[in-house]
Amino acid sequence: MKSFGALCLSLILFISISAQPEKAISNKDTYNWMFGASWILTDDDGESFNPFLVENLHGHLFPTQLIIDKYIYNGWSAECALTYSKYNPEKITNGSTDISGSMFSMDFNGKYSLYKLLNSGVIDPYMISGLGISLRNNNDTIARALSPTFNFGLGLNFWFTKQIGLQLRSTAKIGLTDFLKSSDYIQHSVGLVLRVEQFEKADNSFNKSRYKVSKKRKKIKYGGKKKGRKDT
Repeated sequence: MKSFGALCLSLILFISISAQPEKAISNKDTYNWMFGASWILTDDDGESFNPFLVENLHGHLFPTQLIIDKYIYNGWSAECALTYSKYNPEKITNGSTDISGSMFSMDFNGKYSLYKLLNSGVIDPYMISGLGISLRNNNDTIARALSPTFNFGLGLNFWFTKQIGLQLRSTAKIGLTDFLKSSDYIQHSVGLVLRVEQFEKADNSFNKSRYKVSKKRKKIKYGGKKKGRKDT
């Protein structure tokens, strides 16, 4: 667990240093809302020294995470993530096999993007940190069934177009009820994101009349006298 704690401290320091304000950053928003759907790989084997053992990852063939992201200011945004994952009894969970069931989590994270600092239109690395809650519905008697978590992670977006991109992310979740113990786990995700830019104000030109109609009555003249003609 010492190496895992060192990793936590390193990431927190990296987030703090990288998130310092820069005068060169434009105040113009890069997007308004972002929506995402991702495939989740859950690492809950209890091996803190090997957080990327592929053979111990629990995964699915369909997207099990939904993300809603609201842009705020200068690369900062806030997101809400809903995640569902199912345990594979053949995989290792907290050092044991034959663990079946599922886990649901809800997370609220702050996010800082390096998109503007890199001045890149394709690569968009970012960092997240926040709080969440995990609910386990399985036969694992070691981990807590309900556990609030402290989250931090690193991610990367690859933008195919101005609106559609591929998102990669790894998030460590530290259980606050049994700090750095069995309730900790890591989730890796691969998904698609849709970015919606700032909506322009609607043009109300159709609501305004282009031609003004005067309501004043005009006098109409009939058979006016011509100049230079005398009556006989």
